[in-house]
Amino acid sequence: RRALEADLGVKLFSRTKTGLVLNNAGRDYLAEIGASFDLLYDATRRVKGPLREHRLVVECLISFANDFIIPRLASFYHEHPDIELEFRTMRRARAKLDLAQTGAHVAINGGNVAGQWPGLNAERLAYEVFFPVCSPKVQAGNDPLRTPSDLMRHTLLVVTGAPEGWREWIEAAQEAGEDLSNLPLANALRFDSFHSASIAAAHGIGVDLGRAPLVNHMLTSGVLVEPFNIRVRSTASYWLLYSDSVADMQAFVVFRDWLMRELEDAGALP
Repeated sequence: RRALEADLGVKLFSRTKTGLVLNNAGRDYLAEIGASFDLLYDATRRVKGPLREHRLVVECLISFANDFIIPRLASFYHEHPDIELEFRTMRRARAKLDLAQTGAHVAINGGNVAGQWPGLNAERLAYEVFFPVCSPKVQAGNDPLRTPSDLMRHTLLVVTGAPEGWREWIEAAQEAGEDLSNLPLANALRFDSFHSASIAAAHGIGVDLGRAPLVNHMLTSGVLVEPFNIRVRSTASYWLLYSDSVADMQAFVVFRDWLMRELEDAGALP
């Protein structure tokens, strides 16, 4: 401790009645170097571990992890009990990725074109497609959704920060001959993630703008229903991102093949 403080020229600890504790400078310093310790641990584990080819760290959008991968993950472990997956989720799509910094082998991110991630291989997994969804109880209630104009009498659910959403779907519905010019978006209930909004819709709180392939499992299980047949394909897609050094890793090959099969089964491949 003393040698480190002397080298830095900064006090990192304060003495209290119960002993030494990190002060503000110490906490800031730990926050800065914490990721480096994680990287050192992961690198050491990969070098020393006899099953290093059987472990894959996936940095993934939290929405794709929670709503597409995790509901299907039991089948992966049933087929491949020897593969260890670790997911590190990110809340927002990011144009730039530094897999060396995060310690992940691969990433699943959202974006528009493959060139957004220089130096990484980018495979398009699926386009995002959005459309209204609601609880079966809402649809079977006193005011079911028969035509898009019926949305006027229902609470809408909005995901803040989403680059595309209700306004684009309303435009598509109007092009199909529906009059939704007075749809009250200003009174919508707002959530910060697709997952939260879809769960709220499943509990009958309102009508969500579901995102395929994320809501596919909820539609298949009957937790949500799609009242209309108007869908809009987003300009954005989900991408699998990885470096050349990872391409031949056994864990990656197995995971990629499984993920592509699941997307194909869900009808989500581009």
